[in-house]
Amino acid sequence: MDSNNFKKSQDVNNADRNIENRPENLENYDEYVSEYRREMRDTKQNATQEGFMARAKNDCPPDAWNDKKKAYNDAWENNMHNSQAEDDF
Repeated sequence: MDSNNFKKSQDVNNADRNIENRPENLENYDEYVSEYRREMRDTKQNATQEGFMARAKNDCPPDAWNDKKKAYNDAWENNMHNSQAEDDF
């Protein structure tokens, strides 16, 4: 019996990767929007601005939320305008 089996959530590399991908560590908020929209599409759910902002707020430290809220909102708006332009082609 192998007692060294770790759950994915216990994998040190996964933890490091999760820390790197936390919203407050991202320099590109548009990338965070794209990840959210891709995840919603993959799970066959609707990506909404309310859902995105709730996730961003949840992932962001409380003391940083007020400073970053506008950046997340702007990223959502920018991403939606870009995706609509792509759909027009």
